[in-house]
Amino acid sequence: MLLQASPPAFGQPNQRQWTQKIFKHTNRFQNPLHQNYKHVKVLQELLDLEDDQVHSLVVFVGDSQFKTPMPENVTYGGGYIRFIKSKQRPVLSPSQVEAIEQKIASGRLPRTLATRQEHIAQLKRPRAKSTSAKTCAKCGSPMVLRSAKKGANTGSKFWGCSTFPKCRHTEPLEQASAPAYSDPS
Repeated sequence: MLLQASPPAFGQPNQRQWTQKIFKHTNRFQNPLHQNYKHVKVLQELLDLEDDQVHSLVVFVGDSQFKTPMPENVTYGGGYIRFIKSKQRPVLSPSQVEAIEQKIASGRLPRTLATRQEHIAQLKRPRAKSTSAKTCAKCGSPMVLRSAKKGANTGSKFWGCSTFPKCRHTEPLEQASAPAYSDPS
């Protein structure tokens, strides 16, 4: 995964979001290790590969600076070459490589604006399980179990629409009649 970043980036491997400071503005972005983990797992499943056959690597390009220590698989600039060269043990035979290349080529979607837009829309869709029987009274989307993060009700549970922040409908927990997906956020 390549990321374009010039200003300093802050984050820990286990955090959901990392931070980037640009002058007085603070921008948050999804932890690239988490995002790359999902990519790696999909590739492993599609290509029938084991954990030791795929190496996750996140590369920041531009004048990137890390203000917190990063694991060895997060680098910037030409650091990816050092990471690749550090992996000396072959994990795939030449015939496996050829089979993987053919599988990728046969399943590749066309590189179009429409394909990109659909991918982005899919990433933005709520990840609530479709088996949830509890639906939002306002928009019809699945409801998810959430915890209040601030205010007088900090820590208390409630039902919230899975499309938040687009739909802000909530219901108290005692109105729950069916189990639903629990959102860790």
